[in-house]
Amino acid sequence: MCCDFTLIMEKGRNAKQRVTKKTDNQEFYYNSLAGKILGSKAREKFIVNEINHLKKEQSFLEVGCAQGYYLSKALKKTKNVFGVDVVPSFIELAKRTKAKVSIASAEKLPYKANTFDMVLCTEVLEHVPDWEKAVKEIERVLKPKGRAIVTIPLEKSGFWKFFSIFFPPLKTRGHLNLLNSEDVKKAFSIKSKKKIFVQTMSRHLNSILPQNEGISMYVFLVFEK
Repeated sequence: MCCDFTLIMEKGRNAKQRVTKKTDNQEFYYNSLAGKILGSKAREKFIVNEINHLKKEQSFLEVGCAQGYYLSKALKKTKNVFGVDVVPSFIELAKRTKAKVSIASAEKLPYKANTFDMVLCTEVLEHVPDWEKAVKEIERVLKPKGRAIVTIPLEKSGFWKFFSIFFPPLKTRGHLNLLNSEDVKKAFSIKSKKKIFVQTMSRHLNSILPQNEGISMYVFLVFEK
């Protein structure tokens, strides 16, 4: 996952500035109590499961890689690991993973068509001004039979509606787009092979509560070209 602030484009923030906020650090989302309550750990489980299907000869790209949390996991499966982000300070940190990283926008990926076997874009589309163009770019660089893994926060669900009373999506989280699973599925011309709703706040909730967008916090989608 990229941290929730990876492709921030909101007013009043210069993406070239070095990031200092605790919530800009990916480790916050996986190793702190707050991060676990916000669902990152539960969402991570599904992403890592997909990454573990990579073969050593295959290639992996993360769009909005932040400091490289998932790049490190992909490198355990293959050496052909790439990442892009618009925040220079994130890319400087991501270089430590030894993945091939560069500063680039999700709307204009610096790769040829049909390059990657797997493309991960987690918690990013909500930050991108032209998110549908980003989807087209993901499809473009994906190889035939390649898999695109996409997650978004379900901002129209009960949890995020309540959370947003105190933390407005645009002002505090840089969310330009309030998307749902159907928005993302319609933007892709390829079909979704898997859709999982992630409820979180407790590792037991996914098995107890019904799976729907009204109460879930995130949706995890896998597309196959």
